[in-house]
Amino acid sequence: MLHRLTDGLSNSKIAQRAALVAAICAAFLAVGKLTLFFMTGSLIVALSAWDSTMDMIVSLVNRKIVKFARLDADHNHPYGHGRAESIAALGQGSLIIGGGIAIAVSSVRQIYDVLNGQTVLINHSDWKQIVFFIFAAFVSLFVTKWLKVNGLKLNSPALIADAEHYKVDFVTNISSTLALFLVAITGYTILDPILALLFSGYIIYGSLGLVKTSINELMDHDIPDDIKLIAIEIVKKTDERILDIHRFRARKSGHKYFFDFHVTLPESLLFNEVHYIIDKIEHVLSSEFEGDVIVHADPSSVSPD
Repeated sequence: MLHRLTDGLSNSKIAQRAALVAAICAAFLAVGKLTLFFMTGSLIVALSAWDSTMDMIVSLVNRKIVKFARLDADHNHPYGHGRAESIAALGQGSLIIGGGIAIAVSSVRQIYDVLNGQTVLINHSDWKQIVFFIFAAFVSLFVTKWLKVNGLKLNSPALIADAEHYKVDFVTNISSTLALFLVAITGYTILDPILALLFSGYIIYGSLGLVKTSINELMDHDIPDDIKLIAIEIVKKTDERILDIHRFRARKSGHKYFFDFHVTLPESLLFNEVHYIIDKIEHVLSSEFEGDVIVHADPSSVSPD
């Protein structure tokens, strides 16, 4: 028990460190992009600046969330605090969708103004802006990989969701570079709001996936079949006296999995032998998935439900 607690504390610190690194990178990019927005008036630059600002806020929030989610179960939270990460991921997805809609509306208005003969002042003449966004794209790619590796390693929905945000940021950085370049060489300012509209749609679409995943976890949606099959195979290999596994149910809460199922054992076994097998199953499965396991034993003389 002490070993698992130490691992949990270590994982919490790693997750917090990953979120902090992401927040620092996002803050740097947000300041640079906001400066460029005031210099250029470009909507696609504004979209990218909004995305980086939200990434910074989300990463700072995640730093607290991943710590809270890994607290031990207590009297008020007997199943732990893992769902805090799913709630955070749901909030992040909703926030990004809101920003994407706002930029999309502004893009449509600007396209309408241009088509009606109004002049839109956008300054894309400074090539240093393009160089900055190329640099920003590499920073976003680094942070995406950093968060994805740590999120998968620690099984953290909040970090994985954050990685998706920075993946979107990488795309908006590339699109910003493209918009700045095209407008600079063609002089067609309408390309800026058109590209901003297209990529705001991409951001909204990507965030809908995060919202769906978060809602599924909060609604106790069944775990993926591949993970379920792995868990069942682990149980089968635990002891050769296990005759059958049935009524297998599982759900995910934050970084933890919760399993409950029945196993059929020979009715000739003594009570202490059954207890040993059940205890072994719970230990092996909970160690493999950092989860909570409840196993019910049925004698072989009783048909599975």
